[in-house]
Amino acid sequence: MPRIKEADRLPMINAHIGHWPEAEIIAGAAIVLDGPYGLPELIAQRNQFVSLGDDVLLILQTTLPNLRSQRDGIWGIDSEDINGVWIRLTQYKKRVATLFGALHPLARTVPNIGDVAIERYVPIIHRFLNHWALVNAARPTPMVLGTFTIAQLQTAHNSLHTIMEDIDAKEELARLKNAQQEFLFGDVADKKRDLGSIIAKLTLFHSEIETRFLGQPIAASLPQIFPPGSAAVLPEFEFNAIQQPGAVVKIIYNPPDPALVEAELVFLKEGAVEQTQPVTSTTPGDTQVHLFSGVTLVGDLDELELRNGDGITIARGVRNPSLPEPAGP
Repeated sequence: MPRIKEADRLPMINAHIGHWPEAEIIAGAAIVLDGPYGLPELIAQRNQFVSLGDDVLLILQTTLPNLRSQRDGIWGIDSEDINGVWIRLTQYKKRVATLFGALHPLARTVPNIGDVAIERYVPIIHRFLNHWALVNAARPTPMVLGTFTIAQLQTAHNSLHTIMEDIDAKEELARLKNAQQEFLFGDVADKKRDLGSIIAKLTLFHSEIETRFLGQPIAASLPQIFPPGSAAVLPEFEFNAIQQPGAVVKIIYNPPDPALVEAELVFLKEGAVEQTQPVTSTTPGDTQVHLFSGVTLVGDLDELELRNGDGITIARGVRNPSLPEPAGP
């Protein structure tokens, strides 16, 4: 996360909502910033921020768990779950061999279940459906596994396909709404912050109050935007990102200022992909190399950050394509 913890974000906004009307009482009129932007607009943004957060929580804590439960119920918790299709697929080979003989071509070409990974559920069932159709075509009557039919397997296939597509869509929607919330809040590098974001407007509000009420208690009592001790501008460090075969990105950087000994994590973001790895050294001049799998660079890398043990951003990376790879065996 950036500098402001998630749990502290809404209280920080609310503190400014409480301070704004106090400043207006002293000013004797509404305080309206460029935009125009005043207290009603801040409240509206606060409500939008809350709504987006609620949407993400609903998806992550209710919608997706329900969909995953339905998916697991159809496939089966394990290979012995009598309510799932997995156990039926484990019975399939023996059943075919019993009907046709172990050396029959159909018995020798039964699909292998293989690696039972979630993303393979539908393709696995699809192969068994194709083979079962060949089995039925070679028999006077359709084959059944107890009372389980090819029609039931087809229904399971269709339901799983629909549910897993819905899971993908809901996961993408949660990422989008989270990105919208982050964009609205604006806790990013100054040069990347949208001028209409909450933090940008609160920064402008601070400037307005501090200049209009110079030395007065209303200026001294402004709520803090960023946590105590956090730098107004986060330090930057150079890094290079090099695409490797197999969707692997190699990150190279030299740890920055030795004062950043609290750095424990390196965070990478490329599109919707976000990954974190532990920092192994914070000694200046000690080049670090990280390999991030499942990432393909499109243009420049979106973000690289150093974070402390609480996940708070303490330094942001700036790409230097000329930064060389370390010499080594």
